[in-house]
Amino acid sequence: SSTSYFAGSSEGRRNNVQVASSKFHGIVIKPGEVFSFNEWLGEVTEEEGYDESLIIFGNETIPDVGGGICQVSTTAYRAAFWAGFPITERWAHAYRVGYYEQGDQPVGLDATIYSPLVDLKFLNDSPHHLLIETYINQNKSALIFKFYSTGTGKIVELEGPVITDVIEHGEPVYREDADIEPGKIKQIEWETDGLTSVITRVIRDATTNEVIERKEFKSKFRPWNAVYLVGPGTEVPDHEVIRLDEQEADSIP
Repeated sequence: SSTSYFAGSSEGRRNNVQVASSKFHGIVIKPGEVFSFNEWLGEVTEEEGYDESLIIFGNETIPDVGGGICQVSTTAYRAAFWAGFPITERWAHAYRVGYYEQGDQPVGLDATIYSPLVDLKFLNDSPHHLLIETYINQNKSALIFKFYSTGTGKIVELEGPVITDVIEHGEPVYREDADIEPGKIKQIEWETDGLTSVITRVIRDATTNEVIERKEFKSKFRPWNAVYLVGPGTEVPDHEVIRLDEQEADSIP
């Protein structure tokens, strides 16, 4: 079982978490079968019930349909991690995301997806079928993944994270936006330092306590600057504002 939290999410993000998690309720993974998150997720469109919310794309956080689905992939990854299944594909986020550290979760126990290029996959290497169920607790802003199968006598432990290569974030960026009222300022990205996190999963035999596997999961996060949108003509003391005409000039090939 794995639980993640999405307190502070927008209504659109909450909706997307609920819609995406419903795709995984009641699915069965056969012995020897590879679970592909994107395969079970299917199309991410407004027709499927998704709203527009923020996603990480390249060097920016931008609005797009389905923002927040990585909350679901992260929770699925953690359940597979603690179940001891071999993780055959997993990608860390570009930068640290506060949602995935709620509930005292360690830095680097996250998994991003971007269908069809970036996926989360694990192998059901047991001789038994795996049943997956998902639940949403709106009162606690919680998403729960539950794995049901026959036990294989494994004990799973987590060591770390070991944090290295810390890089401080830069100065905040203020960008003029025609959709913001003059005099108003809206923060859309939050600053976080860059770092490398290494988490080690140790799998032991429950009977002999012998170590069956030690595997490192490495995450390299970029430093990320705070970004603010400001209304046309708005001045920010001690900070330069990137004006609309400058943004248009930068966009010309």
